[in-house]
Amino acid sequence: MKVRACWSALENKAERKIALLREETTRAQALRQSLLSSQAKLEEMYKEYHERNAALCDTKGMTETMNQRQFMSQLLNLRERVRGDLQRSEVHLANLGAHMVVAETERLKMQTLTENDRLAVEKFVQKREQSRMDEMGVMQFNRAQTP
Repeated sequence: MKVRACWSALENKAERKIALLREETTRAQALRQSLLSSQAKLEEMYKEYHERNAALCDTKGMTETMNQRQFMSQLLNLRERVRGDLQRSEVHLANLGAHMVVAETERLKMQTLTENDRLAVEKFVQKREQSRMDEMGVMQFNRAQTP
């Protein structure tokens, strides 16, 4: 009796899946950090332009005021897009975390099955060896008893 290769193959498959999920999680976290950075930059830009607009409100012409408002509106639209992307990123990270838990559970299950199979084979081999040793002992006893 030999250890079955199927459990270790399934364990390796589960480990590969975990590695892929970790890589994807790392990429998703990098994207999230990038989005947070972009959000901070947009907030800073909006704040700067809003303050500048309030300070120079009297000296601007109608065209400059319209351009300023349009630019502020575009910044607000960008900010909302970044917020939406950030929310989607958070959901994606949460989903990856859930998938990671499932994959880790599967890997542990396959690891346990591999270990159980190995122990069953060891037990079988020990039993067979013990049986052979018992047979040899009986044979030696029988030889010693015969004149």
